[in-house]
Amino acid sequence: MSQIEVEVSRLTVPQRLEYRDADDLLAKLNPNVDGVILQDGWRRATFLPQVWEKIPDKAEFLDELCYKMGVAANTWKHKHLDVLIYQVEEFHE
Repeated sequence: MSQIEVEVSRLTVPQRLEYRDADDLLAKLNPNVDGVILQDGWRRATFLPQVWEKIPDKAEFLDELCYKMGVAANTWKHKHLDVLIYQVEEFHE
């Protein structure tokens, strides 16, 4: 008989991340800690902190998040986007 494992993730309230440029944005991200929301006008996408396990490189992480948002992968490098970060509290059974 197989067992069911339950995991619940509670997201904290997203906080705006202020940054000057692409290098500053990279410096302020905390892999494996921060979930990231990118927003450009009405376009918006997020990756949970767990995504860092599959995409540990900060630049690649943002490239993929831009792609998910429906814009060119390198948009974060040359356009100032709205960036919000949040954390996840995990509960396991």
